[in-house]
Amino acid sequence: MKKITDNVYFIGSSGCDIYIINSKSEDGLILIDCGMDLELIKSIKEENLDPMYIKHCIITHCHIDHIDACFQLREFNPDIKFYAHELDANAIEEEGFNNRTAASWYGIEYKPIKLYKKLVGDINTLNFGNLNLKCIHTPGHTPGSISIFLEINQKKILFGQDIHGPFSEEFNSNLNDYYKSMKKLIDLNADFLCEGHYGIITPADEVKRFIQSHLKRNTNYFL
Repeated sequence: MKKITDNVYFIGSSGCDIYIINSKSEDGLILIDCGMDLELIKSIKEENLDPMYIKHCIITHCHIDHIDACFQLREFNPDIKFYAHELDANAIEEEGFNNRTAASWYGIEYKPIKLYKKLVGDINTLNFGNLNLKCIHTPGHTPGSISIFLEINQKKILFGQDIHGPFSEEFNSNLNDYYKSMKKLIDLNADFLCEGHYGIITPADEVKRFIQSHLKRNTNYFL
């Protein structure tokens, strides 16, 4: 587990990189994606954080490497609330979407969970204690992909899972949407990028370089 800034942590990797935010309020801990291993999530006890105090989980998109442990987490802590964009909601809440979730790529069956809130449109702000988490619709990798933007301790932190791709017809990927989404993220001028498989990228010029490099690799465009 690695501290990014006060109250924001990189937990580790289990399928994807997962992150946690301490709201320092009755709203408890906010998880960004679940990955594939509940035991990794429970390891936050090593930093004196109580996994039973995880009250919210924001799902960035519907792929199995980001959501497989959600079912186990809900059984461990039935009070947890899950959030995701409505355009990825059916794959998260229902069975029979093994191609959309990429579960078929891993040869496993996804166990659905119900969302507490489906995010709609381009921007939704979730308020937890004094923190305002801006959930930005960034389609491309999947139709309902979101990125989360948080300003805390005079730092701009962007949770931009799977900015690198990949893209597939099975996922309903769209490279035109991806180009527009990456432009949104570059314009945020984030100090930290918490990516889904590349860990933490910093400072701001490296964040911009990372996004631009994957945009060019995937589309031949450069912002």
